Amino acid sequence: MIIKDSFFSNFGTNIHPYLLWIGMFVIGALCLWGLISLYKRIRTSPTKGRKLTFKERVSRRRAQIVIKGDRGRNPDFVTMSLQNHGIRPVDLQAPCLVFKRWSSQRKFRINSFGGIDDFPMWLEPGYEATYNINLNQFYDRYPILKRACRLSAEIREVSGKKFVSPTIRIKLI
Repeated sequence: MIIKDSFFSNFGTNIHPYLLWIGMFVIGALCLWGLISLYKRIRTSPTKGRKLTFKERVSRRRAQIVIKGDRGRNPDFVTMSLQNHGIRPVDLQAPCLVFKRWSSQRKFRINSFGGIDDFPMWLEPGYEATYNINLNQFYDRYPILKRACRLSAEIREVSGKKFVSPTIRIKLI
């Protein structure tokens, strides 16, 4: 203990007081700059909608998307379930299917199912909406999609919050 006390006391006396104040000012300025940049990053989220208020960001809205294929590999139909596990209702826009292969991806917005416009959709807490999607309609229009390995879905709330489904594997490679 005596060695440590003498080391710190010698270290403190060897630094000029002006250098100590300048160092504290620089550290304070860096901390202030970091907090301001963090605040700006939080406020300018990558959402396309309006900026979320603090209450909207904190409130528990939990829409969940679950995708399941009719087969393990090369499914013809995909079942997409939209579930609300939160305590507040959510207002959902049209979902997007995302076909992925390595680093490339192709997004398709689904505006209606069977000629019925369902979106934007108001989903109450505890409710679920299920849709069957035929993947052959995408493959017929864009044959290159047959090479896609993975499929996911994403949906946005009207306020801008984005919900993404887990990725399922369509093909092995």
